[in-house]
Amino acid sequence: MMGFCIMFYINKNWKNVANGHNAVCIFGGPSSKQTKNLNTIIDNNFTITVNHNIQYYPNVSMYITADNALAREYFESEEFCLFKFNGGVMLPDRAIANYDPTPIWIQGKRHILREDLIKVICCSMFPVFNHSFTTGQLAKHYGEEFCKQVPNTHLCVEWKQDDGQHWPTLSVDLPETIQRYGKDPLKIFPGGNIASLVFQLLWYMGFDNVFTTGFGDSGTSLGYNTENYFQWSNEELHSIVAHNKIWGDRLKSLEGGELCRQYCEFPVASYDELEQNQEKKKILINKLLEL
Repeated sequence: MMGFCIMFYINKNWKNVANGHNAVCIFGGPSSKQTKNLNTIIDNNFTITVNHNIQYYPNVSMYITADNALAREYFESEEFCLFKFNGGVMLPDRAIANYDPTPIWIQGKRHILREDLIKVICCSMFPVFNHSFTTGQLAKHYGEEFCKQVPNTHLCVEWKQDDGQHWPTLSVDLPETIQRYGKDPLKIFPGGNIASLVFQLLWYMGFDNVFTTGFGDSGTSLGYNTENYFQWSNEELHSIVAHNKIWGDRLKSLEGGELCRQYCEFPVASYDELEQNQEKKKILINKLLEL
């Protein structure tokens, strides 16, 4: 693992650490706003949220992000500047970037991240050239810096080819991605959105069941600064089928998921399947805090 500060990366101690536990994932789709008694669910269950959702659900158990701009916004404490990326190529040893020179000033929001919140950043091996741009994932060495500054922060890595391509992407048509799904937190296959990273990591951790809200919805995404109608890419649609093949009826929606059901048999969960007290959640959080 040349070039890694090994202590910050998710390792074999995380493998199956969550056996016997369930997780509730709160994504940015509109169904997250339709979930019944969501604050009570957060109190009693091991819950995970992503990206800007941490502003709305600061009391979840785990927070996962990957984007350079988002990671910087929530892991930095001071104001910083980004530039809007308008296209280009970024490789390990060189970059050609077109960007708007108008600075975008963002106030760091590290104060939102509780010390006992389990935090995961899915980093990229490269490039390092995007640090000041509104594109790409956080480069791993910046992730290592955040691990030193913010307690209980851990890193995993999304796979990328040497030419910068996110390939292979999750698909039942690409057997390698199914055979190696969730087996290596330092080689997480891209799937077009943050959910693919989350589900592969949770598979590695060995959760019995995963319940979703705000995932696979039609309509407006709430996971970004502005509410945007979310158009699913081919990569994202392929990943839905891949997740379903791996998880089967262990991955299901509390609310939403209507888009998923256009492509696979995506089960609907009952609220009765959720935990009704904090006992199991506290056990798992304590395990993770000791890793």
